[in-house]
Amino acid sequence: MSEVDPTVPISEQAAQWCILFRGGNATRADKKAFGDWVSRSPERIEAYIQAARLMRALTSKKIRWPDTPVEILVREAAETPADIVSLFPSDAVPAKRTAHLSGGKPLPLMFATAAGTLLVVLVCAWAFLTGPQRYTTAIGEQRSIVLGDGSVVTLNTSSDIEVKLAKTRRTIKLVAGEALFQVAHDKTRPFYVVAGNTTVRAVGTQFDVDRRAGSTTVTVVEGKVSVVSTAENPGDQNPEIDAPIPVSAGEELILRPRARPRTTPANVAVATAWTQRRLVFERRPLGEVAAEFNRYNRQKIYIESAKLGSQEVTGMFQADDPDSFLDFIAKIPGVKIERQSDSIEVESVN
Repeated sequence: MSEVDPTVPISEQAAQWCILFRGGNATRADKKAFGDWVSRSPERIEAYIQAARLMRALTSKKIRWPDTPVEILVREAAETPADIVSLFPSDAVPAKRTAHLSGGKPLPLMFATAAGTLLVVLVCAWAFLTGPQRYTTAIGEQRSIVLGDGSVVTLNTSSDIEVKLAKTRRTIKLVAGEALFQVAHDKTRPFYVVAGNTTVRAVGTQFDVDRRAGSTTVTVVEGKVSVVSTAENPGDQNPEIDAPIPVSAGEELILRPRARPRTTPANVAVATAWTQRRLVFERRPLGEVAAEFNRYNRQKIYIESAKLGSQEVTGMFQADDPDSFLDFIAKIPGVKIERQSDSIEVESVN
């Protein structure tokens, strides 16, 4: 099936399938190929349902495209009645063999297979539409997701989120990594991001949450948020720490265990440079810079000398170009770089 490009993201493939079926030119082979494609993962089912609902919303009398904002279009699609069966193309392949129901009545085998497939689709779709949805990125991968409410979440490398959109609140759990949130305004449904013991509350704003092993950083790009951090152990509760902390545009809040959090001015361009696959460092220890590169690349960089690792550097690099960083390190006097098959060791010969 040449109409759908298998190399593009799943969301784009789903949109291509919708366009193909909408045009009415799909062949029997196309429908069979679609069945093979959609059955490979629940993520493909979800992507196709979302694309089909958006396509249906675009043809709605309520929508005047392109004058209608994307947020309203997505919200219209999300509120479309879940007539899931009609979203999927019917199988027009004629049956040549028959199967039997428990009562002994013959049933076309193709129909029985299609019915069984549809049942799996409905169950998976129901799970996706009513339960948490999970999105992940691999090493070096970045991904943007448009949620059902019109909000957009951009995931950095090696990140993991769970999404639950309910009638009264929207909750995203940042299991690992970093994400940039562009929140669709909806006063009736506050938007919560939970990262470990940290909860960020927003209504309509844009902010970045970076969850690391020893800290969580919240950087606000637009609007404002309220941040609450609770202690892991009941005996560590501190009213000063547990009280909501407001963070406004151009500010950031770094939360560490047993440390008093304070809002400070943020360099928003630096905090969000990763969305352009750039890494920007201002007086950062060399060891931390190497660790940041390791988030994006499979061949790891190890700074063997503690003294060298603590040396501060300033610079801007492409996240997927560690060689430029190594060239930078090589200019430091007394540095030796050894390349292994799966790692790069940086040593100090002084």
